[in-house]
Amino acid sequence: MQKPVVRPQEIYLDNNATTPVLACAAEAVQHTMQQCFGNPSSSHSTGIKAKVELETTRQLARRLIGAGSGDIVFTSGATEGIQSSIFSALLHARRSGKTGPAFTLLYGATEHKAVPQSLEHWDQVLQLGATIKAIPVDQHGLLDFDFIRAELPNTLLICTMAANNETGVKQDLAALQQLIRGVAPAVLWMVDCVQALGKMPLQLAQLSIDYAPFSGHKLYAPKGIGFLYVRQGAPYQPLLAGGGQESGLRSGTENLPGIAALKAIFQQLVIKEGSVFQSEQQLWVYRERLLSALRSVFPELVLNSDSPYIVPTTINFSVPGFASKDIMDLFDAAGIRVSSGSACSSKVPTSFVLNAMGLPLWRSQGAIRLSFGPAMTEHDCQQACQAILALKTVVNSCCLVLSDASSTELQPVTGLVQLKHEDLCSYLLVSADTSEVIIVDAVLPLASRIAHLIQGHSFKVRAILDTHLHKDHPSARPELLTILADLVEPAQTDVLGWPASVLSLHMGAYQLERVATPGHSPEAISILVREHEQQKFAFVGDFILPGGTGRLDLQGGDILAFQHSLRWLNQQLEPQTLLLSSHDYAQRFFTRWDLMMQEQPVLLQVLNTEATPHHWLSELQRQTQWLQQQAGHFCGVVEVCDSDATAVIDKEQIRALIQQYPQLEIWDVREPHEQAAGALSVYLPDVVCKEVPLSVLVQQVAAEQQHKAQALLLVCRSGNRSLLAAKVLNRAGFELVFNLKGGVALLA
Repeated sequence: MQKPVVRPQEIYLDNNATTPVLACAAEAVQHTMQQCFGNPSSSHSTGIKAKVELETTRQLARRLIGAGSGDIVFTSGATEGIQSSIFSALLHARRSGKTGPAFTLLYGATEHKAVPQSLEHWDQVLQLGATIKAIPVDQHGLLDFDFIRAELPNTLLICTMAANNETGVKQDLAALQQLIRGVAPAVLWMVDCVQALGKMPLQLAQLSIDYAPFSGHKLYAPKGIGFLYVRQGAPYQPLLAGGGQESGLRSGTENLPGIAALKAIFQQLVIKEGSVFQSEQQLWVYRERLLSALRSVFPELVLNSDSPYIVPTTINFSVPGFASKDIMDLFDAAGIRVSSGSACSSKVPTSFVLNAMGLPLWRSQGAIRLSFGPAMTEHDCQQACQAILALKTVVNSCCLVLSDASSTELQPVTGLVQLKHEDLCSYLLVSADTSEVIIVDAVLPLASRIAHLIQGHSFKVRAILDTHLHKDHPSARPELLTILADLVEPAQTDVLGWPASVLSLHMGAYQLERVATPGHSPEAISILVREHEQQKFAFVGDFILPGGTGRLDLQGGDILAFQHSLRWLNQQLEPQTLLLSSHDYAQRFFTRWDLMMQEQPVLLQVLNTEATPHHWLSELQRQTQWLQQQAGHFCGVVEVCDSDATAVIDKEQIRALIQQYPQLEIWDVREPHEQAAGALSVYLPDVVCKEVPLSVLVQQVAAEQQHKAQALLLVCRSGNRSLLAAKVLNRAGFELVFNLKGGVALLA
């Protein structure tokens, strides 16, 4: 497939996280810093001009949100507004003698984490001892009114949202008010309005909301500025005391440049004609166009929130068979900025918002948030749609979705492919010469991806094998046999998928032989793979793990059988053979016999003693538990450090590195769909870049056994995966492995 010849233009579609600063706002900031820089508390003319700017902005804010007689307090942003509101409400409760677990603090289960964490913080600091409860939501993200009604009589503070930052779901504030005031007229009520301004109408004076925080950087103003609405008569205790600014409600000299930016934004929101902000009707039109482009690329796309429950500027979707990282990496390589709407964790990231809505786990793990701002233009929308539609060729050529793409458009697949889901590993062994594939230890979360890859290339499936009966997860073999029925050779097999009455499997240059290796489980086998008569790989399942061993204390585990199997493998394996496990808790990708013995000295005892092995069983189990605690899914944040590479260099040092090592090879370790969406050669046009995705890193290690002194510069999207690859290569004996700091993100 033809690679892009120009750098992808950045298409920013993550406006719920932050927005660019509008030109008019930036101009206002510059003007204020240089021309209207006075301190609003000063009594001279320069200060008076600043004070007028401040109060004009306050009045505009009051008008926009329908504040009535409520106070508008300028803050550093939403977090300060949330803190001030919760602190004030809880201090009021404490002064009123309402303490202890009989009293509750309510918040919506889909609230931004700033809310429950602030509730916990101030409840502890003020020693209130109240019970903090999350209000459940339904599948649409709407709050459970029955739950609220039951809890309100003992509630001190209820916190809800106007619009959700991940899903765009908006709550019916009028209906909430009717419920809240009908049951508990005096309860304090905070509404997070960060995602509301410019996207939905607000008339706070018509509601009995006590506190409403707003943030400037979510609506085209700079970071570090926001404001808080406080209803007249609501208890309020300043967090900051000192100079008495903001009528004593928030001391500290006001951020006048930020406030001037807010003024420019507010003026655009107020005017009817010629505003940069679009009508709600136009925003829905943009949403439909973007959604149409997304569905063209991903026909199976599922929306996680939809009309009529949302503001139009958020599209939250999942695609069957895709983790959120897959789509984010694809989009980012093409210059399209979206988010998963949730932070990475040690496992596949999930959205707590979608979990609270009761959506299936695959949707939560695969959720993508595309968010645009209310100032999007026709041109912006057209560019975004074109950039998204351009990915259709990429996903087709990489077989991420099934298509009628011709074979000449497909990204080549050959040799060993290692696919991961959390700490689980699945493998494809592909013979390009015969267009055949053998699948080993397939797991259900990867079944769709495996099937698409095989169907897209029309590979004949020689066999679908398991190394053992997996205790912690179901095998995907039955499902793959159904999906790939037209491509699988019909044959009688044993319980692990090995063809009956066959001692070895032949596929092109590969020869596979099974060896019984009970211990972890009685039926377990290891599969030895030779290529052109040279032993290259051994699929060892959970018998041996990179850095540990499989559990021996589960049902079917046998420590004597393990000892016998270990000795048998010791005789069968060759020094260069790479051992491939079905779990990789420590992100080591593979191990070798010599590495295994270095990292696990206890195994030497197993090999060299005839004594009863019970005395080392506890040590093996301790290692297994340690590995499981290290479990980390490779989702963009991995446990790596600069020392994993020979050196970490920045982009300005690349030329010097090439001069120092004229034979330097640059490896792009991003996945094929990322490479196809944004080739590294676009950013490094004068150097030769080799495409070595992490999924074929083990294949590359096997192929480069004789070239371990070769100098390598590894590059990925952010610099994390390349550091992980550096760690793997270092462990394999490669001597000069450099990492590009910041990866493609900083090259771009």
